[in-house]
Amino acid sequence: MTLTESASELQRGDKAPGFNLENPDGNEVELSDLDNYDGVLVVFMCNHCPFVKANLPELSSLIERFPSVAFVGVNPNSDVHPQDTVEKMPELVEKYGLEAENFYYLADPDQEVAESYGATCTPDPFLLDMRHRLFYQGRLSDKTSPSDELTNHEMQGVIQDMLKSRDPPEEQNPSQGCSIKWKRGSVG
Repeated sequence: MTLTESASELQRGDKAPGFNLENPDGNEVELSDLDNYDGVLVVFMCNHCPFVKANLPELSSLIERFPSVAFVGVNPNSDVHPQDTVEKMPELVEKYGLEAENFYYLADPDQEVAESYGATCTPDPFLLDMRHRLFYQGRLSDKTSPSDELTNHEMQGVIQDMLKSRDPPEEQNPSQGCSIKWKRGSVG
């Protein structure tokens, strides 16, 4: 396992790339389907990554705390890593209590969405405002390693700022985690 730091080239205010991905039930979800939310948190994640698992309780808390925000988990490893298959995605959702009307766990088998966002690791969160423009790209919390203790709920404060029409923090702490398992080798 290699620790990789997020390094997207999307800048604050950039229009987020659209997507049309399927959930494990085969239902398609497009970014435009989420227009009725006050924002969208897109998190590139997968089932096996210990850094993702370390942050899932925080993600679950955010989902519950902010029902007016859509939360989208995008699994770019679904066709690459044996533990990240589409069939195993519902197990992760159930195990970590992510079942909510405002959470969507979607497979990105062609990795085109991960590539278009410039995602490099799991987890790699992108917070979009209600117009689907990048508001913030950074870690969910200061728990960047499974053995760390969570002391700062960073994304919680950033979402609150977005919902109150405040600017995001100047410093955007990049996420860290497992590298995305690219089919075509290293991307970016």
